[in-house]
Amino acid sequence: MERLAAAFDPGAGRRARRAAVRGGSGLFVWGWVVFSFALLAWLVIAAFKRNNTVFNNLWALPDSFEGGNFGDAWSLLNLTRTSLNSVLTVGGGTLLTMVLAAPAAYALSRMKFRGAGTLTGFFALGIAVPVHAIIIPLFLGISRAGLANSLWGLTLTYIGVSIPFAVFLMTGFFRSLPSELEEAATMEGAGSVRVFFSVMLPLARPGLVATALIVAVGLWNEFILALTLTFDEDKRTIGVGLLNTFGAMRYTSNWVGLFAAVVIMLAPLIVLYIWMSRRIIEGLTVGATK
Repeated sequence: MERLAAAFDPGAGRRARRAAVRGGSGLFVWGWVVFSFALLAWLVIAAFKRNNTVFNNLWALPDSFEGGNFGDAWSLLNLTRTSLNSVLTVGGGTLLTMVLAAPAAYALSRMKFRGAGTLTGFFALGIAVPVHAIIIPLFLGISRAGLANSLWGLTLTYIGVSIPFAVFLMTGFFRSLPSELEEAATMEGAGSVRVFFSVMLPLARPGLVATALIVAVGLWNEFILALTLTFDEDKRTIGVGLLNTFGAMRYTSNWVGLFAAVVIMLAPLIVLYIWMSRRIIEGLTVGATK
């Protein structure tokens, strides 16, 4: 009887197709996860091997763990300088992006004024513009401002390219917050600035943390802007240093040093994500429920 009822149910076919799509999507996601973990495991294993045995058996454990590979990578990357440059530019760019984007997102999402929707659309449009399309005018503008080949110029550029995404993402977070507390604070005589800092900003903390982490990870992996806007070796970030390491490896064939350098570059991101993954998922979920 159940099969007969299902046969006459006009929605049964649609539900079956949705279930098939969800099953296929889940299979694809799990396949991608397994592939990513396998690639990361191979990279870590290869970083501890000797150079003459790294390609003999791709998945074999190293005969002896060559910790010196990481020392070679540290010196080849000039990691003391490049990592400091990355921390300064990424940390400063992320912090100032959040300082500027949070009030803008709050105003666009909670305040009613003419043109709010259009401004939000412009921020969304800014996400769609690739960096490669603006790299030449951006370089000319930074050069004429006297900020080329400086960490300040690179940091300001990071802020400019990160604000559209941060504003657009946090707009959803602020829209998802309940309005009762905001109305209660307004009735008590609090102005817009006080409501923002005392009520809405603490409530939006999960979304702020998630946005800041996504921005920071994107800037840490950024390469083309750092390569274009900095010239001296002491101004290079860790991504550009990795490119220089790759260039050196082509002549020395010290590939295990390159693998170790990649592990060093990825390690902070992996640790940060493991530490803050719950907050990232919580913040993205909050912003998606509205």
